[in-house]
Amino acid sequence: MQHKIEQIFREVMQLDDDVELRGEMNSDELEEWDSLASMSLIMKLEKEFGIKYEFDDILQMDSLDAVKRITAGKVS
Repeated sequence: MQHKIEQIFREVMQLDDDVELRGEMNSDELEEWDSLASMSLIMKLEKEFGIKYEFDDILQMDSLDAVKRITAGKVS
């Protein structure tokens, strides 16, 4: 599941395969991660994993690690 989340993240943020994904990666350091990209990421993850995020979940999804952790909690 972690790999699929990273694939979706890479696709939404339009990152090349040579860009190293780090868990602490966040919207402050990644120019592509704006509010539109956040919503696109959330919608794609919900569709891929058949889950629904709560508003509080979305507010906490401020890093790649947080996206993975919250998504994993919804799937299991």
